[in-house]
Amino acid sequence: MPLFSLPTECFSNVLSFLDSQCLYNSLFVNKYWCSLSIPILWKDPFESICMRPKLINTLLSCLNEEEISSLIPYAINVPNNQSPLFEYGKYIRKIRQTFVEQDIIYWLSIRYYPQDNRVQKLIDVIYHMIMRQGSNLQEFNIKLYQIDYIDLPKFSIFTTFRPGITNLRSLKMEKMEKMDVNLKYQDDLICQNAIEFLTMVPKFCNKIIDCEISVDNLNEIFINPFLNIIRSQPLERILIYISRLSNLGENTQKILNSLEFRSDTLRELSFEHLNFQRIDLSFMTDLEFIEKIKFIHCKGFISEHCEALSKKKFQFKELKFWHDGFYNIYDMRYDKYSIELNIVKSIIGCFCGESLLKLSLNVITMDIINGIKEYCPNIFFLHILIVSPEPFRDPIIPLICDLSSLKILHIQTKSFIFDSGTLAKVLGDFLTSVEYLFFDFFIDLLSFQYFTKNCKANLKKWIVIPNDNSLRKDYLSCVNNYQKVHNSLKVLGINKLLTFGWTNEEIEIVDLLKNQGVEVVASEELKFLFDF
Repeated sequence: MPLFSLPTECFSNVLSFLDSQCLYNSLFVNKYWCSLSIPILWKDPFESICMRPKLINTLLSCLNEEEISSLIPYAINVPNNQSPLFEYGKYIRKIRQTFVEQDIIYWLSIRYYPQDNRVQKLIDVIYHMIMRQGSNLQEFNIKLYQIDYIDLPKFSIFTTFRPGITNLRSLKMEKMEKMDVNLKYQDDLICQNAIEFLTMVPKFCNKIIDCEISVDNLNEIFINPFLNIIRSQPLERILIYISRLSNLGENTQKILNSLEFRSDTLRELSFEHLNFQRIDLSFMTDLEFIEKIKFIHCKGFISEHCEALSKKKFQFKELKFWHDGFYNIYDMRYDKYSIELNIVKSIIGCFCGESLLKLSLNVITMDIINGIKEYCPNIFFLHILIVSPEPFRDPIIPLICDLSSLKILHIQTKSFIFDSGTLAKVLGDFLTSVEYLFFDFFIDLLSFQYFTKNCKANLKKWIVIPNDNSLRKDYLSCVNNYQKVHNSLKVLGINKLLTFGWTNEEIEIVDLLKNQGVEVVASEELKFLFDF
């Protein structure tokens, strides 16, 4: 079927899978392609930290006479560009406030900007133009800092024109304090427009399903806006990050208790860097429909948590439990971090069950893995970060390999500390059912040869990180020999730099793999399969 016989909506969906460069090229095919490509390109124009003056020039070309006149008192000269072909503002669906600010600062060519009121004025005018042209915002990301912060425009800009923010689906708010011991800032003076925005969102929006709250210090100014957003929106996913001593207080408990208002809608709940020592976790027993839960670098788990959680039979499908204190330290014995392993085991046990399909852990002991094997018979995805010598002293890896339903295995280690070669050999001896495998550690050639000769698993997708890139040809030869025996591999990911180029010898082996049905790609292209 010719592309032009496809309905416009279908053809637009096809174009949405193209990267930016291909979309830019499609602008010059014909008017039809151009009209479908522009909305995709302008859906998220502030998508990176890469400052682009051309973007600001294009946005300024869309200003009307009133907006241009408002810039005159600030000595801002708008480029005398030709009239734009499109109303680009109406296609914008996502705004990242920080990147808007950075693009404007770069366009103005200024270094110290907090006292330059041109930045705030340009932000106000550009937002006004975007709203005036009919932008139907779906996602909004706000970052607030105590130093060098440039505020949002007044809230009225977002509501004067429709649809504006009325169809907002995602709201992400990050408030981090860049502390200056010589200055004391008042939040309500620095970001009063942002506070008003958060306060008014519940009155104008009723479709937000994705929310992230990340704060260094949870003070009184933000409590009520956060509570009202949680209570009023049909949230399906929420991430809560509260660091410093503030997360030990009652304000954090208020935020967590408010989640009961979302018991019917919430499907995914993530906590980052929370200290739960003084937090009552009984609120979790009211969340009936949670399918995915993550504890990322959290700590402070106590026996009272186990008692509260044991009263509920959870039906989670995905669980990530990464205890705080491991990732950036070098002496990796669990007992040196005051971790009560029995409590951790009990917490994980409360969340396990037949419904659990995906699991990610950084606390790996025999008791924990035995519990998983007993209570989680349907686990098909497992990601483990090995940060302690225990898995090498005990038969933990063979026990993991014995999980009969396991199909996707991502093993990550501190390769510069542990004997990753031994790990690879043990996997070669015991791995049987896994189909997708990610060696997220450097592996020496001899150990890799052992693995490929002895592995009984019929791998389909596999990421390998060679210990020595100068021997990459030999690693590829090992994979080629493995494929001759198993004939199962479909895609191989090799860790490489963007400037990577195959040698002639490597190309010969890659061609042999291709002839056996194996596609060789950069590891980055496969990592999404192992992310959680």
